[in-house]
Formats: sequence, C-alpha cells, structure tokens
Amino acid sequence: MRMVTYERSGRTNTGAQALRLEGLKLLKVLEQGEVVTERALTADEVQKLGPLLEEAGRGPVPAVLVPQSGGLDDGLAVTLAFEDEESPRVRLATKRLPARGAGPAYDTLLAELDALLTSELHARAPRHAHVVWPHELREEE
Repeated sequence: MRMVTYERSGRTNTGAQALRLEGLKLLKVLEQGEVVTERALTADEVQKLGPLLEEAGRGPVPAVLVPQSGGLDDGLAVTLAFEDEESPRVRLATKRLPARGAGPAYDTLLAELDALLTSELHARAPRHAHVVWPHELREEE
C-alpha cells in the first residue's frame, strides 16, 4: 500500500493540518509540514481504512472541485493525495468538515480521515472547557 496524505487548511489557518498514512502501518500527524506525532495504526483502523483506501485508489480520479461563489474567504480546503500521482486525487472546497461532494467512496474516506486527524490533534493538545462562575460575570450598567 502506498503513502496517502489528507490535508485540511483554510484562508485564516496558516498552520495546515495533515494526516499521512504510510502503507497502512504508520500514521503521522503534521502541522505546517512538520511531523508532530507518529504512531502505528491499530488493527481497527487498518480494518476500517483499508477497504476505503483500496476503493479510492482504484476508482476514477474525480475532477478537482473549486470553491463555489468566489473563493475560500470563510471556508476550508481539503486535499487527498496518493504519493505516486502527479496531482492530488481530491481537492475540495468546503464550509464545514467533513468535506462532501467528491463522490460516495471519497466522501466516506474523507470523513474517516478527518475524524482520525481531529482525534489525534485533540489527544495531542486537548481543549478544556472553562467554567465561568456567577461572581465572575460582569454586569453592564
């Protein structure tokens, strides 16, 4: 199995986030092109992603989908690339994640990869809810 890279970025997000799968064995999370975490894929992840990657790899390459109505001003770009291909398999503009519109096989794969990237980033730097106590609230007069 070849290397596959899933990347998401936006106009205001200069630190693009990416997930790289190397041969259904190794998972790397990248921010701005730098590897921030690396680990082996679990058996469940291999079982879930293997068929999706196989189907996407042998299916027809969809056309690159450009943003609707003038650009990525308030949206995101999602890219799916296979290492041995000249251009990305999917480049899709979206307003929310997971991205949709590249076809059923690709949409399912993009959703799985996005969920995996999100969980990896959250495990690396969890966001904690901040409690605001009643006495901390300011009343405007």
